[in-house]
Amino acid sequence: MLARAAIVMTALLISCAPLRHAEAQDVDRIAAVVNDEIISIRDLDARLKLAITVSGLPDNIESRRRAVPQVLRKMVDERLQAQEASRLKVNVASEEILRGVSNIENQNRMPPGSLLPSLTKAGVDPDAIKDQIRADIVWVKLIMRSLQPSIRVGEDEITERIETIRQQFGQPEFMLAEIFLPVENARQEEEAKRLGERLIEQLRAGAPFQALARQFSQSGSAANGGVLGWMSPALLDDELREVVQRMDKGQVSSLVRTASGYAILAMIDKRVAGETTTSDPKISLAQVFFPIPQGAPPIQQLSAKAAELTTPLKSCREMEDLGRKLNSERSGRRDDLTLSVLPQNLRAIVTSLPLNKASAPVNVGDALLVAMVCSREENMVKGGLPTREAMRRTIEDERLEMMARRYLRDLRRAAFIDFRL
Repeated sequence: MLARAAIVMTALLISCAPLRHAEAQDVDRIAAVVNDEIISIRDLDARLKLAITVSGLPDNIESRRRAVPQVLRKMVDERLQAQEASRLKVNVASEEILRGVSNIENQNRMPPGSLLPSLTKAGVDPDAIKDQIRADIVWVKLIMRSLQPSIRVGEDEITERIETIRQQFGQPEFMLAEIFLPVENARQEEEAKRLGERLIEQLRAGAPFQALARQFSQSGSAANGGVLGWMSPALLDDELREVVQRMDKGQVSSLVRTASGYAILAMIDKRVAGETTTSDPKISLAQVFFPIPQGAPPIQQLSAKAAELTTPLKSCREMEDLGRKLNSERSGRRDDLTLSVLPQNLRAIVTSLPLNKASAPVNVGDALLVAMVCSREENMVKGGLPTREAMRRTIEDERLEMMARRYLRDLRRAAFIDFRL
């Protein structure tokens, strides 16, 4: 039913002609009702346009027809999460959304501040990505407030898990990312399979895995671009273990049917458990953007002025204060950034930049960027064994993910949801 309606809807929405009165009424029709809130055809089209653009899919009837079921269900889940957050008075600040925008730019190795302008240029409403980011953040805050305090991890459990890892020394480990498409009933089987096959086609044509994961995956890792972290074969389901062990670094799997849906895996990296390695450094940055207005003086003059304002600064707090004084929304602090996923131009600046020292101004297109490294963590991982505290967090995260899935399932079961397509 969703697929049939998507063809009718898409014929309206991909037209470049101005909307006539009857067409405008169609666009304002209801796509779904979630308790006492509606998702309109207009809302759905904005999210479809976002998903298709960010994922590099062709914007045609076929792409939309296959994407509609997953996108609409994800929007329904977001409404349920937002309603629960409202009930529990969980809010999201505008600064958190801007940090979320920056994280997406990092994941996709985009220049800082380029995501929203690029979406606008492609005809995508920037509010669509902000709404998605807000939904991701509010859900994380909600489960951390409601579920995390109830999690208890025993010392014996930590010891047992570390010993299991020790026994895996000499065996391969995999850094994986996933796209997961759930199948909860017979009707969803064919929908998920067709979308999964389409996503694999796009991945093999060069579409970015993390962008597709963020838009279409329905697992807790979606907000992080699907990245799962380092996994040993013993932690994988049987049907996934066999696939992963045949994959090479940089390879994407075929569509894999699991007990609960379809999965696509990406092999980011491989290593041997127990080897001493250097972790990918994590850094925190403070950034100030100096917009380049039309008809501005030569870049050299603007750069000199930016350097004059930032060179005397000796702390990230001073950098943040300057950004606020300039009323620069893109300025601010960004924490827990992985060095390797930063855009090349920013990575080149901060790799050897001393702490609390402002960089030289860098031209990023529509602005000059000055960065300061607030902290840098570069740790040797000896013997491949995690600390007890790291293992505690890992177990907590696993339980939190499982409890979050149950939480969302319970919200669905208790809600009134009416798909109108």
